Amino acid sequence: MASSLKVLGPVLLLLFPLWEQLIHGQHLSRREFMKQHHLRPSLEFSQYKCDVLMRDIEGLKEKDSHIFLYTPWHQIESICFKTLRERYRNVYVWAQQPFKVLKCKRKNFSYSYREKRSYSHIEFHCSMKGYVDSIEDMRVLEFTDT
Repeated sequence: MASSLKVLGPVLLLLFPLWEQLIHGQHLSRREFMKQHHLRPSLEFSQYKCDVLMRDIEGLKEKDSHIFLYTPWHQIESICFKTLRERYRNVYVWAQQPFKVLKCKRKNFSYSYREKRSYSHIEFHCSMKGYVDSIEDMRVLEFTDT
């Protein structure tokens, strides 16, 4: 019995980080979420192109689809605030205001992407630390040309 605990203990210790990744696998850190999803309003919304974004942003080259949000950074940062001092933790929250969204979807068997631009409500996941770490759902209000 004691020998099996000696073997099992280190194995479980090694498997714990993998279990944590399985549970929280798709969720990004606050900084990574902003790098991968935020489009700065310093450019016009129409100037952002899926082919360029998907090629240039680290971690997106092999993805079939991705969503970008065109908004000032502080609007995303404030999503998980319950009050001025308290944050939502490990819950899903619908943003109160809609966002301009650029959705990129890979064309069949190529590295070029179709673009769909919309004005949409977004449901976010707030991490255990109280920051946005993923986009969970989206309700399109209207599709836009630019």
